[in-house]
Amino acid sequence: MTVDPRTDLPDAGELRALWTGLLLAPAAFLINLEVAYALVPTACASSTKLLVHVVHAVCLALAVVGTLTAWRRWQLTGETWPGGAGGRLSRSRFMSGLGLLLSLFIVMVIVAQWIPSFVLSPCQ
Repeated sequence: MTVDPRTDLPDAGELRALWTGLLLAPAAFLINLEVAYALVPTACASSTKLLVHVVHAVCLALAVVGTLTAWRRWQLTGETWPGGAGGRLSRSRFMSGLGLLLSLFIVMVIVAQWIPSFVLSPCQ
């Protein structure tokens, strides 16, 4: 007797979009925090802030993609907060709503992290 190792999920694309909308912005925030901080000595030595600005811009773009993905899933699930019932639709509404709120917050945090790069020198 053989076992088929393939697992076919009927809503694999939807699950991928839900997890992307929920986790892409926080991952971009962590990458922004670490990489921008790691590039400060290089920026100070070269007396240019271009690399730090590029990191902030790329991470902000990633967070915006996560926000747009969560927003699109929110629109497709009916734009309402889930009730007490379980099931696929309630899961999708919850994950897309939570992803949208979290991603919007993370976008604002990344912008707030970027502001000091305009004001301060990397050597300060």
